[in-house]
Amino acid sequence: MITGLELENFKCFEKLQIDLKSVNIFTGVNGVGKSTVIQALLLLFQSSGESRRLTLNGKYTEMGYSQDVVYDKAQEDFVKIGITGSEKKEYMHIFSYEQDVDYLTAVETPADSAFLAEEKFIYLSAYRIKPQERYRVISEKDLKMRRFGNNGEFALQYLGMYGDDDVKNRCVVEEDEKGKSLLNQVRIWLDRVSPGVSPQIKVMMESRASELSFDFIEGKEKTNSYKSLNVGFGITYILPVIIALLSSKEGDLIIIENPEAHIHPAGQRMLGELIARAGAGGAQIIVETHSDHIINGVRISVKEKHLAKDDVQIAFFFKDESREYRHTYQKLQIFEDGKLSTWPRGFLDEWERALIDLL
Repeated sequence: MITGLELENFKCFEKLQIDLKSVNIFTGVNGVGKSTVIQALLLLFQSSGESRRLTLNGKYTEMGYSQDVVYDKAQEDFVKIGITGSEKKEYMHIFSYEQDVDYLTAVETPADSAFLAEEKFIYLSAYRIKPQERYRVISEKDLKMRRFGNNGEFALQYLGMYGDDDVKNRCVVEEDEKGKSLLNQVRIWLDRVSPGVSPQIKVMMESRASELSFDFIEGKEKTNSYKSLNVGFGITYILPVIIALLSSKEGDLIIIENPEAHIHPAGQRMLGELIARAGAGGAQIIVETHSDHIINGVRISVKEKHLAKDDVQIAFFFKDESREYRHTYQKLQIFEDGKLSTWPRGFLDEWERALIDLL
């Protein structure tokens, strides 16, 4: 597990040191550095096969040229990205740069980079698959490594091919008479996020496509199947997130941007609980969100003892007016009763501020 990240002269940060837990919630207004922290990790993963370069445009992220990733007030000509592992060992990467190239040159890199193993890494970007007639498929070899695609485009194929396998992460399993299979657990959690919905997946390797449809449960009756094109956008959008969390294993690193997109607030809260429970089962989760409902779901999970309070943190990013508007963050602790250690101005307080204006 990654227990800490250090950045220097990287994008909006002159210097940043942030501790990481099993479950990490990044929040704050737009443009304050949440994505920058995630991008630093993405760059390391997409450059893991490069011995002397940090690849700026690759399979996980595209960041332009060297001048686009260097802190604009940098006093020194290097970029530093450091990672601390669970054994407290630091893995420091230092890069030099020149103008108008799409890479940074390594000056110092750790000899051991096993913590960047891609078979234990899942990234779902804010832009995920939309409803469509058919979805592309990949080789079974790649699929076994849970390469779901940045947009979750291959997660449906994974569910179709491995849906009968039992979920390994016991903390996310909901017991019922239909068992612990991935498909059944997806149905259970999807029903919590969007009640009454049940997915059906058909994988056709010969035509290199998969099809997605949904049934709806109305009382004791089941409706006909409907193609994803004819069902609410959010249901398809959230499926890769649920599949990724339910397929999580101990030692995984899962990064999810804006999991709340297109989901009703009640469903967002349930998603927060699933995120917390996936982290409790040994995966490390980093979530970027603007949703107080996601955060409340995590808080409730702590209160209900699904997740230990010391295994979660909320990182509230902001610009510090007292330090020339430098980008930084404040760590918020969740207590055992689900309450927060502090509630800084600008942290999910828009509802209260709007209510005051309405009174």
